[in-house]
Amino acid sequence: MIYMQYWQNYWQYKDIPHDRPRPLLEIFKTLSKYGIKEQVLEESKYYTKLYEKFKGSGPFCGFYHLLDTRVLVLDTEVMQQILIKNFSNFNERGYYHNISKDPLSADLFSLGGQIWQEMRLKLESLFHETNLKSYQKIMQRESEKLLIMLNKQNEDFLIDMKIFLHHYVLSTLASLVFGLKDEKWLQKYPLEKFDHMTHLALHTRRHDPYLSALMQRYPKIFRRFGFSTTSLDVHNYFHALLSEVLSERETNSEVREDLLENLLSILIQELHTHEIENLRDPPQLKTHLLNELLAQAFTFLRAGLEPTEKTLIYVLYELAKDLVLQQRVRDEILKQRKLNKNQCNYECIQSLKVLELIIKETLRLHPITPYLIRRTLSDYVVSSNSRYLIPKNTYVVIPIQALHQDSSFYTQPKLFNPQRFNASDNDSARESMLWFGYGMGPRNCVGSRFAQLQILTLLTFLLSEYEFSLDAHQQLNEDSAETLPLKIKSLNRRSEYVEYVEGVESLVE
Repeated sequence: MIYMQYWQNYWQYKDIPHDRPRPLLEIFKTLSKYGIKEQVLEESKYYTKLYEKFKGSGPFCGFYHLLDTRVLVLDTEVMQQILIKNFSNFNERGYYHNISKDPLSADLFSLGGQIWQEMRLKLESLFHETNLKSYQKIMQRESEKLLIMLNKQNEDFLIDMKIFLHHYVLSTLASLVFGLKDEKWLQKYPLEKFDHMTHLALHTRRHDPYLSALMQRYPKIFRRFGFSTTSLDVHNYFHALLSEVLSERETNSEVREDLLENLLSILIQELHTHEIENLRDPPQLKTHLLNELLAQAFTFLRAGLEPTEKTLIYVLYELAKDLVLQQRVRDEILKQRKLNKNQCNYECIQSLKVLELIIKETLRLHPITPYLIRRTLSDYVVSSNSRYLIPKNTYVVIPIQALHQDSSFYTQPKLFNPQRFNASDNDSARESMLWFGYGMGPRNCVGSRFAQLQILTLLTFLLSEYEFSLDAHQQLNEDSAETLPLKIKSLNRRSEYVEYVEGVESLVE
């Protein structure tokens, strides 16, 4: 009782602006009622309320979550200190993982400390420009396959574009990251089964929400007893898939220009150049290699599937609402395609400045992640006000959704206005500093260039061929974006593209 009384008044004792503890029953009800995605949305709404309530009261405010005392950062300078300047004290997210028993849980998202840093360096090397050019060729192929699927649809009927966007992103990742490139592999590992297992991995808890919360709070105890977060079926599926792909590439000495091949080369080189303790014999080395491969590949599945799909959904939605803007983008695409021999190649994609502004504004208005979470590794005192101390092992929240829609930083924040990020705009530099589209600091999205390329490539193909518009009776649920009903109209440009694109007005001139 004494502890509970102290805990419920912790921030009051510290003289820090704070929200009163929410009833535990209410929190447990939320955990039980909602899935993982719905919980994120509910938490984001709560963080936005806190931000609006306490903004200007100090560098941060306090709140309570289950039996934790937590911090929501209010000051943008403190945010940048946490994410960049003092990053070494905030380099963990504090999520449960078990490297030895559950390789899929040990992805870049969940790891921290030295292990995270080593993995990050490995993954960064996968996104050099030469590699990206190779990946983009596969993205082109998947985009062309999607156009064939769309060409079979009836025009002027509502089509749920989410289904097609999901297929494109999933198929691209399955090919580039897991080697499911040709018909032989897709017969053995159908994309439908791959999709199902991915959904289970990303959205299904192995344990109930209460036990999951305890695992996050007391990770060392649960690791000692071998608890994992990935179901056995999911682990066995991805383990068998990568094991078989790996064996075939070893047997046939086949070199593919995909992300999996580049990742495999890095890991094999690491095994050859570094002495790994207690891993001297080939079977142990292969097991270590496969576990590493599983963890790294799953990083891209977690970070690359739903975030990319969600961004594509919102870009098309915003363009469908504004046909004039959509035509400006199309004109820019056709102009650049003409300059690149009518190809949607890497060079063409990199020249689409208007579309880049639109993606950036989309990520502001509809951020991939509505908030960031970090955990302090030691006590942290805010330099501008020593009264504000964040104790060791405290979870710290950066409310991205609230910041991106704060009128103090963005003029008319509810308005979709890509021009706000134009370099010639007076406010663009200030607004760019508060843009968290792919995160900020050393823990920002490691595959942001890959994701941007994947988005740009498909949109280039789609907008060259089709006009997208909204139906008056259909609206997107902007919170969940579970469907995207759009009317599509073929522009009949499959065989030849319009020649009049010279002199097209550009947003970024």
